[in-house]
Amino acid sequence: MAKTTKESAKASVKESAKETKGKAASPGKAVAPAKAASTTKAASTTKAASNGSVAAASSSSAATKASKPVAKVAVVKAKEVFKAPFAADELSKWKQILLSRRAEITDDIAGLVKDAMEAEDGHTTPNHIAERGSDADLQDLSLGVAGEEKDVVWQIDRALRKIDISQPMPYGLCEYTKEAIPRTRLQLIPWTPLSIEGATHLEKNNLTVEDLLADE
Repeated sequence: MAKTTKESAKASVKESAKETKGKAASPGKAVAPAKAASTTKAASTTKAASNGSVAAASSSSAATKASKPVAKVAVVKAKEVFKAPFAADELSKWKQILLSRRAEITDDIAGLVKDAMEAEDGHTTPNHIAERGSDADLQDLSLGVAGEEKDVVWQIDRALRKIDISQPMPYGLCEYTKEAIPRTRLQLIPWTPLSIEGATHLEKNNLTVEDLLADE
């Protein structure tokens, strides 16, 4: 009986030792370090993701700024101002001269066109072939002169516009040199837009008057 009690006591001690050892090696106690490591890793991942989001936002903002169109600034060229070579009372006299010459030339054009039409209709009824040729030449000549006279009327109208509104520049200025045209030249050709220097440049370079005119 005493031996059995002793053996039971030893068995109880061994069982207690096993339980103590089992508790020391229990998986529940070993989870804490792994859990801490997992939490640290998750925090690092979250921080990296946050940094990535900030970088992506910065990159997107930079791309938006780079793609934003740059407004173009229009450069307006200052308009050149010219001083009129004539006073208002003188301009009034030149205007009357131009209007008078315009009326004369307009009448001449009407007469030339009428002559050309009569020659075309055969109102002269030429009997000889030479006379027919002369009529054709007369018609061509009349129409040619009428065309030239129309160009003069156009220049007169342009000169009148210079007197009225100083466009494209005041009356009496050469449109090539931008300097005053001598009065003596204007008395001969009051509608001319060119001085002698401008006309010489035109002839030497085989240009037309329109090539040297200022933009309106």
